[in-house]
Amino acid sequence: MKVIVNKAYDRLNDYISSIPDVFGESGIEIYHKRNIVKILRHNETDLVVKRYKRPNLIQRVAYSTFCSGKAMRAYSFAMRMLEMGISTPAPIAYIEIKKSGLLSDSYFISERTYDLPLFPLLVETQDFDRTLAREVAQFIASLHEKGVLHGDPNLTNILYHADGASQRFTLIDTNRTKFGTPVSKKECMANIMRLTHRRDLLGFIAREYALLRGWDTRETETKVLEMLSRFERRRERKYKLKRLLLPFKRK
Repeated sequence: MKVIVNKAYDRLNDYISSIPDVFGESGIEIYHKRNIVKILRHNETDLVVKRYKRPNLIQRVAYSTFCSGKAMRAYSFAMRMLEMGISTPAPIAYIEIKKSGLLSDSYFISERTYDLPLFPLLVETQDFDRTLAREVAQFIASLHEKGVLHGDPNLTNILYHADGASQRFTLIDTNRTKFGTPVSKKECMANIMRLTHRRDLLGFIAREYALLRGWDTRETETKVLEMLSRFERRRERKYKLKRLLLPFKRK
């Protein structure tokens, strides 16, 4: 078992090493789909622990030979973001467990944040907050100008906190982030497209983003919405194929 702990959290070494043994029966589960996320409490400290879905055989070979696993990337990318002045929960540790020389299970441990996801604030309100949406556009533009592309920047992975006149955005689920400059115009628009399926909100953010970058606002909005429509059509075809194949998988 490989355990890497941030030096700032050396006091948690022994407990972190025990997480694979206690994870199943401990903590408060806050997410359970492909991956499982729990809050574990130790000595008055809340830890957010993400256990990644066990990779398939091809992924196990890849993560064990020529590319980093998800937990390692989540840890190192969080470190890099903080160094760049981008808010993300402080990385505490990551754990990798191998069986027969191949990656089997992995965990990423970070500090708990009480910032709230943007999804309810923007998507679930009939008349969304345009000031907040404009700030989102500014935040995304600042990331792109730094050469940072979050792999899945939907509005549940961007958290928000306001304290009087100051506010901040915090990124989570960062293991698929890409770093490097320059970022092409097409990559930027494809990244914006992933923010939300709500078209009036997405169109507004795209226009505000274009103003900041000196791009044509109508062209940017049109292309971003077209990208969303193509994405949704591909996803629907994929789901239909899965439904067609499901009876055969059960046999």
